[in-house]
Amino acid sequence: MFESLEGEVVQSQAASIHGAVFYDIVLKTAEGLRRLRFQDSFLSTAPKVGERLKIDLLLGNVNGVERMNG
Repeated sequence: MFESLEGEVVQSQAASIHGAVFYDIVLKTAEGLRRLRFQDSFLSTAPKVGERLKIDLLLGNVNGVERMNG
């Protein structure tokens, strides 16, 4: 199942897991808050509180992240 989320980052924290960097974020969407984790390879710099992201999920796993303008 494919799902696409858009929203504002309300919490962001980097975590190192077995030497790989992941971002744990809380995204505020129109439907409510969603907690997500994705590897740093999806964004060139860490997500910041207040910025808007579009996150694509495939079977519940993040497979695309992009920053939204505005």
